Amino acid sequence: MIRVGYANNNGSSVVHETVDNSPLANASILALKESKSGDTSVDYFYMEMKTVESNFTDWERYAFIDQT
Repeated sequence: MIRVGYANNNGSSVVHETVDNSPLANASILALKESKSGDTSVDYFYMEMKTVESNFTDWERYAFIDQT
């Protein structure tokens, strides 16, 4: 599972969608970037994957794309 989302300039994050694989995540982030192209409140776009550590499941961001 991969989550695609973006971070705003005010520090908040928005999850756009969760997909099953890398090709879907790549398509999702490109479509999201295009749909938010004029939104100046977006700082960057990201992808994150689930990680499991010490009985906790967290999401770890691993890909970042600037809004520019």
